[in-house]
Amino acid sequence: MIGVDFGGTRIKVAVVEGAVIERSADLETQSGAGPGEILDAIADQVRALAPGPEAVGLAIPGEVDSSGKIWRLPNVPGFAGVAMARELRERLGCPIVVENDGTAAALAEALFGHGREHPSFMMLTLGTGIGGGLVLDGNPHRGAHGFAAEVGHVSIERGAIEPGADPWQCGCGRYGCMEAYAGTAGLLRRFAELGGQANEIREIAESARRGEDAGRLVFEGMGEALGLGITTMQNLLDLDAFVFTGGVSRSFDLIEPALRRTLRDHGFAQILSEVPLLLSGLEDRAGVIGAAHLPGRFA
Repeated sequence: MIGVDFGGTRIKVAVVEGAVIERSADLETQSGAGPGEILDAIADQVRALAPGPEAVGLAIPGEVDSSGKIWRLPNVPGFAGVAMARELRERLGCPIVVENDGTAAALAEALFGHGREHPSFMMLTLGTGIGGGLVLDGNPHRGAHGFAAEVGHVSIERGAIEPGADPWQCGCGRYGCMEAYAGTAGLLRRFAELGGQANEIREIAESARRGEDAGRLVFEGMGEALGLGITTMQNLLDLDAFVFTGGVSRSFDLIEPALRRTLRDHGFAQILSEVPLLLSGLEDRAGVIGAAHLPGRFA
């Protein structure tokens, strides 16, 4: 099975057997390159790893419809409207399945991670943005138009944790999205407001672990923002678990106390608020593993 995890800065191509990556290669997502050049590079790398592939799954950091046509790829300009599945199929001569990277990662988790014990769960990727994938009764849920589980853009009432505060603008252009407060830009903004200086989330985590108020309060605020968004999802869906991955999840011990407290403060019922909050063991492999299994699930 062949999986491609198409990121804003790197593209990972891998031959996957079950949950094991047998062979892989990384490509740079060339800034300024057009869709044709990038698709050519992906096809060349697939053939280098597996001549004559039977099928390829591709995970993208954006929205795609069931035919494999891109609606939006915010971090890679020029792909809106590109029929990515058809273009790659013409290059490789095999079936291609294209899916949002959050849904692909959630599929990997369902098959090889916490989903084996928790069949209905939401996977959240904590990083530059807040990505998501929803699995219900063991099956990834795409939604009617491929937009299911855009959890970063759930609106939260920031005033519930910071009375009188104006909503922050999200990268999507709207105001009050969970991602605006819990994504990388929001965390760095909050740290600066509190008098800190950092270019990376790692530096904020180091501040928090030193016991400094600025770092501690950033992760407390992140936990509260996530807690408000997750409360909405849990009140609606009554899931078995929430699973976290992504670079910022390495600091989950700093986030979880405020997240759990917010769930308990705002959840409709106590049993909903005690939903397991779990870290994925698949780490950065989830996207490409899930991508490799897309053709078997959706082709």
